[in-house]
Amino acid sequence: MTMTQPPVAKKLSAPTLSRLPQYLRYLEALHADGTGHATSAELAEVLGVSDALTRKDVSALGHSGRAGLGYSVEALRYTIARILGVTSGRRVLLVGAGNLGAALMSYQGFGDRGMNITAVADNDPDKVGQIHGGHKVLDINAIGTDHDMELAIVAVPGDVAQEVANTLVAAGITGILNFAPRRLHVPDHVIVRTVDLSAELQILAFHRDGASG
Repeated sequence: MTMTQPPVAKKLSAPTLSRLPQYLRYLEALHADGTGHATSAELAEVLGVSDALTRKDVSALGHSGRAGLGYSVEALRYTIARILGVTSGRRVLLVGAGNLGAALMSYQGFGDRGMNITAVADNDPDKVGQIHGGHKVLDINAIGTDHDMELAIVAVPGDVAQEVANTLVAAGITGILNFAPRRLHVPDHVIVRTVDLSAELQILAFHRDGASG
């Protein structure tokens, strides 16, 4: 199954795209509270950016605000959700049934954002076939192309991450969220986002030491 992006998504800059999940999170909170409109200044304050940048972002989405009211929360929320592909839900394969994988399986935030872990895979014979987080662990080496998942989370040790990525690409996965401490090499049509937890902690420690120094 191939899901196409709305045409407007192809025209957005990478920085604008990177801010969309933050916009969506705030708009969903406003929607839950019954708020009908939000101003560019309110959106800018939440993201910690300038009012002008927020207006530019929203304009690129094809929305314009109303004087004295701002932007329609429902309309802007729907547009961003559609661009991010969360209006109908995305099915996600989690590779790695270890400690990190178990924590990700129990994280409720994925479902709240339209992302659903629907399968879990590993290469450990002691884990394959077992039930983890309500999922029967599949053999990653047996993953073929007969599935409806486009996205995968890689939560495996760094020394096997590239091999896993190769398997995922061969299986038709086109988006990878990588938690392994290694840069993955994939074809141009595959998007990889890497979350290096240790590096983020090191950067945090650096800034903390600078603030107290």
